[in-house]
Amino acid sequence: MADLDLTTHRGLWLCVLGADALELLPTDGIGWLGVDLQHGVYDVAHLPGLLRVAQVPVLARAASQDPGHLARVLDTGVAGVIVPGVESPADVESLVAAVRFPPEGRRSTGLTRAVLVGGPERPLLLPMVETRGALETVEEIAAVPGVDGLFVGPYDLSLSLGRPGVTDADVVAGIARVREVTRERGLLAGAFSAHRELDPQLPADLDLVAVDTDITALRQGVAGLLGG
Repeated sequence: MADLDLTTHRGLWLCVLGADALELLPTDGIGWLGVDLQHGVYDVAHLPGLLRVAQVPVLARAASQDPGHLARVLDTGVAGVIVPGVESPADVESLVAAVRFPPEGRRSTGLTRAVLVGGPERPLLLPMVETRGALETVEEIAAVPGVDGLFVGPYDLSLSLGRPGVTDADVVAGIARVREVTRERGLLAGAFSAHRELDPQLPADLDLVAVDTDITALRQGVAGLLGG
């Protein structure tokens, strides 16, 4: 398992910050960074620069489940991948094959940054629970060998359930169910929680909590400076 300091479970979600800005960012109280390749401005080529200046472990939310894309993300040396769009245990079995070296999977190796500079021998694999299909089969998904934990996307989950709004009772219950299942399996559980109204309803023992995005932090910081 990647060396994450889970005594500091709070993380910051990066969508726009470049390496120069990240290097200056205070990280006291932050245990990890999430780099968003799905909805952020980044592509795989941005990861080495961010990793060089990051003072805490970096998890990358992949842009897709494509095996080639996942391999390139892991070749940079990130601590692990958070993978969106999961619908079923079969999806997760394919992810395990893509991110694990033989005999557990089919990932290949080479003269990559992860090998030459340093990366975890076994990076974290965190499929996202953000669809009705994933929530309805969460027990089977958690049972797939090679999975390290599950990461909830509350807003996409609410849309998939037809109940837009992160504080809807079904969404809150779904997050609690994910925590229950992961606890039973000894897996990590995480969630995106940059929603102030959701925070009090999250399970208290989540291992990974993305408490804010760089975009929101920047906007609020400037607004506060200007008295807005």
